[in-house]
Amino acid sequence: MPKEPDTIPTTHDTETSTDNVDTPTTEDADTTKPTENQRRYTFLAQHISTLRALRLSGILTILFAIALYVFLGGSNNAFWPPKGLLLGLFLGILLIFITWAWSRQINAWRRLIALFFALCSVMSAGFLVHWWWKLYDQTSFNSAFLLTLGLASIGLGLLIATDLLLRGVRDHLGTTPGSADDPSILTPYRSSVDATATGMGKRILHGILRFIRVLAPTAVLVTASVAAHTVANPVTQTTAPLPEGPLPERSTGIGTTLAWTKDVPGLLATASGAAGPVILTTEGVTGLNPADGSTLWSYTRKNTRFCMGRCGQAPFRSQLLFTSPTGRYIAVQFGIPEEVESSNPVHDAMTVVLDTLTGQVTGEHPSNEKNKLQLTDSALLDGDTAYNLDDGKIRWKLADKKERTYEVRASERNARSGPAGHRSFILTGPDNKYNLISDTDPTSTTGVANLADDPLTERLVVANGWTIQYRNSPDSENGEPRENLRGREARAVTLDSLAGLDDGTTPVDLGRISGVNSAASRASGTLATYPPYDGRSKFDSSEYTDDIWVGAVFDTSTQRVTPATQYAGLATAKVGLMATSEKGQLSGSLVVRPGDGSDGATIPIVPGSTVTPPEQLARNHRLKPMQFFPIGETRYADLHILERTVDAMKAPGVTLLLLDGGGKTMPLSQRYYDNHVYRLYGLTGATS
Repeated sequence: MPKEPDTIPTTHDTETSTDNVDTPTTEDADTTKPTENQRRYTFLAQHISTLRALRLSGILTILFAIALYVFLGGSNNAFWPPKGLLLGLFLGILLIFITWAWSRQINAWRRLIALFFALCSVMSAGFLVHWWWKLYDQTSFNSAFLLTLGLASIGLGLLIATDLLLRGVRDHLGTTPGSADDPSILTPYRSSVDATATGMGKRILHGILRFIRVLAPTAVLVTASVAAHTVANPVTQTTAPLPEGPLPERSTGIGTTLAWTKDVPGLLATASGAAGPVILTTEGVTGLNPADGSTLWSYTRKNTRFCMGRCGQAPFRSQLLFTSPTGRYIAVQFGIPEEVESSNPVHDAMTVVLDTLTGQVTGEHPSNEKNKLQLTDSALLDGDTAYNLDDGKIRWKLADKKERTYEVRASERNARSGPAGHRSFILTGPDNKYNLISDTDPTSTTGVANLADDPLTERLVVANGWTIQYRNSPDSENGEPRENLRGREARAVTLDSLAGLDDGTTPVDLGRISGVNSAASRASGTLATYPPYDGRSKFDSSEYTDDIWVGAVFDTSTQRVTPATQYAGLATAKVGLMATSEKGQLSGSLVVRPGDGSDGATIPIVPGSTVTPPEQLARNHRLKPMQFFPIGETRYADLHILERTVDAMKAPGVTLLLLDGGGKTMPLSQRYYDNHVYRLYGLTGATS
């Protein structure tokens, strides 16, 4: 008579029963090791469906972690883990899979190994989340990589632990590996409930319950990750609507009416936007109303290191804010604090692009502190990658590493940041030459020579897409080396026209010049030239004097050249402090004197508004009104005074004066800006 097949009755938990397994009844002392293992899997065998659901949840969690990484912009995150972590992750994952593969075979350590993997996944996820929070709390970087990696760690732990347990249950039940009744298979499994369930309603209900069991853990984990990423937002932002009517004009003259004053703690840099001044502090970027100094918009980011590299410069000279040629867009870069940065990551900084009219963030992408930032009217070149200014999308990448703007060496001093042409970028070239490329076609390269720079800083000066080019090389004129440059014929020309892009402009003759005054040009938004210093080694001197530092001014808006003695604007003005008498008491005043002798401005310093008394500031001979010229960051930086106590800048609708009121403590801390009291003065009423 044939042997009857064993049957597996339905359990109370709607799971697979183990009643078909013979468990010997012996004393504990006589219990064999295989029997002990059988007993250990009895409970798990009653919850096969739950284990299979958790395993599937682990797989889904890993897949959702990958998708979430892409969705949250993980690839556009400014933080990349140290190389040691990546190597450790690779070796750890390799060891996990080796152990997993070994444990899939028949052995008595599956439960212990499954428990070990589960604990490791939880600990790993906890470590990654802790690191993510520390990074965010101390640097403001919200690393999607660390957060999603922690999520994937939980998913991997679920997958491995449940898979090993299901294989142990399979061996406990004596099921043939790979058969339809094998609970460890990934394909559809026919459980006892499926076999006994009758009626369409029960089958549908069972399917819904199975679906919920699979998705519930994944949904909870993914929701928690998204919530953490969303809540941990370091940015506080206020925006403004687009201005109605015409924008404020950038007048040629100097304002003579004091319209407003504003104390700005932690001031780092200033720039001219399309509708007024823009300032950078230790807290973030702010757009000011030129009429009254009120805040138009703000971008605040806590615990952010905006000041990278050298931060002891006067705020009007700091190269921390970079505008497009028209001032419509502005770019700022910030990085990871040195005390947090544990390695030399590929991305150690973030670049943010803002619309200066509204304050809206139009782009945000990873960067490197070594990268140079250039802007046209529509594109930003960050290192070797160009981005759209209006939406932040990648436009193109430079293929030739030799052309990258961030590879700055001693021989590549011409690598620059700031506004470029309206439609062209400036790349470094050999032998003090430049390569110009279209912002839409990086393969279209045009070599250009004899571009005039500032002999004191050796930096190219660009204003509203215009620059200055010498008509001949120095050897063809007088044979003098570059360092002893005196007077040479020059012309104003647009970068776009030099790049072969027709912009409808024609070069403008400037006569003989000795270079471009970068300080006066930046302050006024024009191209201010040094006069021909024939017979003098002007640029070998380190004296802080009131000599003539501007010979002529080229206004890019009118395309006119005006001698310094006839120019009423800021480029030729003398700015500084002078002693004044207020009710018989010596005091000090800010003074702006136009180069053409027209009316300027005299603003008394309110006693108590500066750390150093106004009368003491006024007595300092080196603070008297003088023309603009580069201070610090020059070839003679060790000899030049590094600061201007009084500085000025022209912006649409206002002439902005800056007073450095002195340090709060002595000696000064390394964070220079924390020790100084800055006050802004807004002058209006200028005529074009």
